[in-house]
Amino acid sequence: MIDKKDDAFLGQNIKGMMMTLIARWNAEMDEARAETEFADVRPADIRVFAQLRGRTVKLSTIHREMGFSRQAAQQAVERLIGHGMITVQPDPHSKRDKLVSITPKGHRWRTIAAEQIRRIETEIGEAIGSDGKESLRRHLITLASDK
Repeated sequence: MIDKKDDAFLGQNIKGMMMTLIARWNAEMDEARAETEFADVRPADIRVFAQLRGRTVKLSTIHREMGFSRQAAQQAVERLIGHGMITVQPDPHSKRDKLVSITPKGHRWRTIAAEQIRRIETEIGEAIGSDGKESLRRHLITLASDK
């Protein structure tokens, strides 16, 4: 049985609150995407695409950073290729890995996504102030960096 201390902690734990915010923001971005040429791209595939963050990356990096199996990442990549958002080339430094790059169509989505993300960041700044937003960004960079 869970005690009051754990109940209070679990009700306001950082991970849970971040998951709630991410779900809210993803839903808002999905709604914005519905009015574009990207409406038929699966939300999960958009999340994989977002993981590229403008980089050309190895397929193995995508599945490792996302916590997906290699097979699930490969399937998402194949669907994104089908949508014309990315291309895949052999990695010249690896016999097994592939390099994933963004196409011009993929860059069009990045422009739409950037507009939505700016709106989200504006809301964050309105809620906690500009200094608070930049402090949050610095702390998240620290937490997300490889140690």
